[in-house]
Amino acid sequence: MIPYDGIGGVETAAASIATGPYPGFGFHKAYIASKRPVTPRPYVYEPGIGPENNPLAFARTIRHLLRLRPAALILSLWRSCIVGLVVKTLRPRTRLVVFLHNSVDSNWVDAVLTRLAARLADAVWADSASTATRRLGPAWASRTRPISFLTAHLDRVVGDRAAPRFITWGRLHSRKRIDLAIAFFALVHARHPDARFDIIGPDRGERTMLESRVAALGLTDAVRFLGPADADEIAQHAATATFFVQTSRAEGMSMAVVEAMQLGLVPVVTPVGEIGSYVDDGRNGIWFETAEDARDQVDRILADPAELAAMRAATVETWRDRPIYRDEFLSACAELVKRRTTRTA
Repeated sequence: MIPYDGIGGVETAAASIATGPYPGFGFHKAYIASKRPVTPRPYVYEPGIGPENNPLAFARTIRHLLRLRPAALILSLWRSCIVGLVVKTLRPRTRLVVFLHNSVDSNWVDAVLTRLAARLADAVWADSASTATRRLGPAWASRTRPISFLTAHLDRVVGDRAAPRFITWGRLHSRKRIDLAIAFFALVHARHPDARFDIIGPDRGERTMLESRVAALGLTDAVRFLGPADADEIAQHAATATFFVQTSRAEGMSMAVVEAMQLGLVPVVTPVGEIGSYVDDGRNGIWFETAEDARDQVDRILADPAELAAMRAATVETWRDRPIYRDEFLSACAELVKRRTTRTA
C-alpha cells in the first residue's frame, strides 16, 4: 500500500511488480488516493478520491482492506502507516511490514507514525541497511531486511562524446535542492557557454522559484524544465548528456542515481543515504561537497577523455548482475507466507 500511483521511486518500484497470483500467495496493490482517473485493474484498489489527505480516501481504503482481509500488509510512506495501524487495531492478526525508503523523516508526523508502525510490525524492510540505521537507530539494523532498489537492468545509452551536458530527474521538491544544482551549473556555464542542463520531473511546489532563479542567473537559454517523463523519454534525453546531477539533502537508495549510472551518466551527487556506499568519489562519480569543487572536477574530467571513458565504464559496471527489486521483494513475501504457515501448523 502506498499513498497514490504517481511519479517517484516508491511508485516506480511498486509498478515494477505485477499483481496477481504467485506460488503460495496473491499480491494486491492498494492506493489511498487517486491522483488520476481510476482505471479498473485486477488486484488493484483505488478509492476514486483525489487529495491524499482526504479523510474519506483513508476511510474507503480501510474499509476495502477490512473486507479483503490480507494476511500481510506492506506499508510504504507515512500515510500508509495511518491505514495500517487502523487495520491492525481492528484485525490484530494482520501482519504489518514497514518498508523504509528514505534515511530521514519527512516531518514530525512521519517520525511518530513510522516508529509506531515499526514497533507493531512483524517485519521491517528498507531500500538499504543505512536507511534503517539512520531512520530507526543502530539497534534496528539487524532486524531489518534490505531489499534491492534496482528495479530493472538498463542498457547504456550514453556514447563516448565529452560535452558539458547535464541532466537530472525526480520531483521538484525542496528536499532535492535543485536550486543548489542550478547554482553549480551556473559556475560550469561561466566556463563553458555551450553547457546545457535538462531538469525532468513533476512540480512539487518548486518550479516557479527555480525558473525565477534560472532567469536571475541569465541561464534561460541553457536550462530546460521538461516536466514529467516516462523511462523511455528519460533515456532519450540522457543519451545526449554526460553528467547526472543530484544535490539532495537526504535520500535512501536513490533510484534516480542508480538508473543514471546504468545509462552511462557520470553522477555528480551529494553522498547522502546509501549513495556514498556505491558512488566512489573519483572512480565512478563525483561527490558534491561544494559547487566550486564539483565544477573543478567536471572541468578536469571534460579535459581528459580517457578519464571520462574510464569513469563511464565504472558507473555501468557498478550495477551489472546486481539483484533486482522484483525478485528480492517477492522472495521476502514468500518468506512471510512460509513463516505464517509454519506458525499456524
